[in-house]
Amino acid sequence: MQQAQPKPYPIALTQLAGVRCVVVGGGEVALRKVRALLQSGAHVCVVSPALHPLLTEWRAAGQIEHWARPYAPDDLAGAFLAIAATDRREVNAAVAAEARQRDILCNIADDPDGSSFHTLATVTRGSVLLAATTGGESPALAAHIRRKLEQTFGPEYGILAERLGRLRAEVGQSLVPAARAQLWRALATDDVLEMVRNNDLAGLERLIETLIAELKQP
Repeated sequence: MQQAQPKPYPIALTQLAGVRCVVVGGGEVALRKVRALLQSGAHVCVVSPALHPLLTEWRAAGQIEHWARPYAPDDLAGAFLAIAATDRREVNAAVAAEARQRDILCNIADDPDGSSFHTLATVTRGSVLLAATTGGESPALAAHIRRKLEQTFGPEYGILAERLGRLRAEVGQSLVPAARAQLWRALATDDVLEMVRNNDLAGLERLIETLIAELKQP
């Protein structure tokens, strides 16, 4: 009996602010990886003799650290994760080998099977992050799914998520756990999303007040 192929374990890395991440390579692929890391607040070090023009701008603005030379052993010292994004397989393989030696998360642009993690095709709506992955099997299909997500999930999802986040702090312990759970279920619906989509934020606030008042009743 053939053993089932292990499935990727989906996670979202948080609290990357100031965390050292090393990207080896300075081209288009590296640019995409660096952009995502910067958006997460990471401290990004790029190792590459040459840089994409945008990466050059980010270096001039002090947004990235740049080592203007080819990758060398021990370049991953102190890093939390590494990304190998050069156009040379032997260099990417060397980066991966050092990452394994140091127990560092590593993504290899030209070797999904040798990577310890894959970046995802994502759509962001405020604090809502929607992601798709094919486990490295087909980036084109992942991109197609991302476009479908973009069409399906509009900005109302981010707006509602932000309001519900503030509401959690406002409600605090004023409702018993069962009532709080009922409140969240009543607000996370298509009808409420339609209200936000139509910019009826005043109506949303009235609904919130009504629901809280009802749930506080003995």
